Amino acid sequence: MDNGSKPKKKSPTRSSGYGSQSRSNSNSTAPKGTPESEKVKSKEENKESEPSKSETEIIPPAQSSPQKQDEMFSPQVPIGERIITFLKSIKPIYYAAYFFIILLGILAVLYVEMEDQQREWHLLTGYGVVCLLLAVGDGTPRQYFRPMDESNTEGRKCFAFWMLTMTSFVSWVMAKSIQNSAKLGARYGVVGGLAYASWFIGVFTTGVIVYYLRKQGYYSLPDFINDRYGPLACVVFALTVLYRLFNEVWSNTIVIADFFGASLSFNWKLAAWISMAIPASYTLLGGMRASLYSDALQALLMCALLLLTYFQITSDISNNKELQTYLSDQGKSDKLWEYNPVKGRDMYSLEGGLDLLITGLLQGALSYTFMDPALTDRSFLASKEVMIFAFGLGSILAMAYITVFGFIGVYGNMLGACVSDGTCSNSDLNGADVTDVTAGEPSAVGTALGGQYYTLLCLVIITSALSTLDSTFSAVAKVTGPDLHGFLTNGRPINPSDATERDVLIGRIAIAVIGITGTLPLLYDPDELSATTVTGTMVPGLGPPIYMAAFACLISAKFSGRITTRTRPILFLLPFCFSASLGTVYQLASQDVNCTPFKVMNCAVPVWSNTTADVCDDYNTYYACRFTAGCWRNEDTIDCLKQETTLGLYQGTSCDLPCKEDRNSRERRYETIVDLNGFNIGNGTYKNLLGVNAVSAIGALFLFLFACSDDFLTEKFDQIKQNASDEAKEEKQFDGIFNNTIDKLNGESETRL
Repeated sequence: MDNGSKPKKKSPTRSSGYGSQSRSNSNSTAPKGTPESEKVKSKEENKESEPSKSETEIIPPAQSSPQKQDEMFSPQVPIGERIITFLKSIKPIYYAAYFFIILLGILAVLYVEMEDQQREWHLLTGYGVVCLLLAVGDGTPRQYFRPMDESNTEGRKCFAFWMLTMTSFVSWVMAKSIQNSAKLGARYGVVGGLAYASWFIGVFTTGVIVYYLRKQGYYSLPDFINDRYGPLACVVFALTVLYRLFNEVWSNTIVIADFFGASLSFNWKLAAWISMAIPASYTLLGGMRASLYSDALQALLMCALLLLTYFQITSDISNNKELQTYLSDQGKSDKLWEYNPVKGRDMYSLEGGLDLLITGLLQGALSYTFMDPALTDRSFLASKEVMIFAFGLGSILAMAYITVFGFIGVYGNMLGACVSDGTCSNSDLNGADVTDVTAGEPSAVGTALGGQYYTLLCLVIITSALSTLDSTFSAVAKVTGPDLHGFLTNGRPINPSDATERDVLIGRIAIAVIGITGTLPLLYDPDELSATTVTGTMVPGLGPPIYMAAFACLISAKFSGRITTRTRPILFLLPFCFSASLGTVYQLASQDVNCTPFKVMNCAVPVWSNTTADVCDDYNTYYACRFTAGCWRNEDTIDCLKQETTLGLYQGTSCDLPCKEDRNSRERRYETIVDLNGFNIGNGTYKNLLGVNAVSAIGALFLFLFACSDDFLTEKFDQIKQNASDEAKEEKQFDGIFNNTIDKLNGESETRL
């Protein structure tokens, strides 16, 4: 166990920069974790011993004075002077790089215009240029990592509130989120959208927990973990965060790519790389400041576009007589929030999607958000009082948005089922594939709604993906810069307000590396839902060390002292390693054993030609390659049958593909390494996921409390030893008194004799 008897060494107070001056004034006389009332009392008692501001505040030459930066935003300064001051503060190299990247964006837009590309390319490049324009800043580390704090938002609390509300809402409404909510809406109805929205309760819980951490004096989550659980826990947490951010890249670019072509086609891959490069470019320039301002624009645009699409869907349902007839014959409701995709299945049951909703509540409320610095970094902006209310409203907006987007999938299932039944005409699909429409694919449902709404949905996907990716890249820069680089050079993560030019450079290099490596998994065509469910299953162990330490003071003063006044690595590492191990086993159990990305890359994508026989040969070769490589899944069977039908319609000649032949042997190729069916809860599709998460969350909390029991047992045994020692002393004292009394009596007897 940890050596808890040693007093914790107080970390040296940094004396440079705005952040250090603020922290030294507020916390120099009391350790972290001390209640604010005690800090104030301690500060007053030691006020005379504090050095003056002029002795402690040293502004590094690499960054401008915080006071000058704050004057730039002061409402008392005329707008003209503010603009001039701002332009003077921009560094020449930064200024040149900014305009060079803007020029590249404009050239890309002009090229798309001249080549008369599909309109989705116009949206992607044009919107990218707008986001690049918002990336301008003063180029200082403070603005790059922490553009909003209590000082420069003190007189602008309304601005800070709405900026934090928008960014907390939109930074977590990812492209994969709305894609998954639409698919789940098609599968489970309104419960599907609610199920995915349940993860967003984590936005509010993050705000509440960070509020209590900030009351204890912390300036970031890595700072808290390093202080309470030691350097090893801090490094483990940082690596976990980087793994999460790596997954965010491919899982969002893949959703944009689906609007630009067939999976793994040239246009599909090009769209994925460009949608990664655009946010990476403007985040390289402006850091979190660029991310915040683009988030505000993206939030407003996403809400407006979704409302237009929703009203069009309700209009189409009421005006489509064939669809009304089909729903009436099937005994199904035409209301989006009452429609049940599977007749006879209880919508509000574990089989109806509640298993995934409960899983989302477990992950979202207890652990999932803690490994996403795209959200937690924002919870340390502005004042903690403004932040907690902004995050509460942002959580409500995010849950409402995801639920409403799920109705797009509900409508797709309605229309697709009607067309498959023969009641509705194929013309209602406007050329979309009926299978994709029924499954709730946003791109297919957008096609069915009509060209203009396909464009709107495409723009919604683009805005949500870019907002998530720029938040991801700004988080990558902070994790590798002030957190990891600060840890390696100073022995602890440094305050982002005290970051240096080297931290900015390291962060920019990390953005480029994560952007490139994070897009490479698209060569394997992974499932975007796994980026949420699988990674979320690996980190329930992060929850107890964070929320128990944050709320410990509310439980009892004695318990708070045990887990907040000493560095205890075991309290973090034990529950984390348990959940990470269980999540890894779950990931192995849910993946194909024999298939690897390199094997898939060797199976060339079929090429269409004028001869049906040539196309059939190409597809036969392709599917045979996937089977031989050990990469045949149920999705391949569905895709194979779809291509077989398409080829038949293409030339009017049948094309027999090996979609069903020897299917049993193909399924046997994918026996998993382990079996976790014993963890199942209920009979729903996500019964195993729910069971594993429940075991992981409960087990992590139990192990955290088990590690805490060392303190209870130590205290108990110390008390027993103390009682035994006191009894021994009392007995010895009694024996001494007794012996003295006997000796005295014997002496008196001898005297009488």
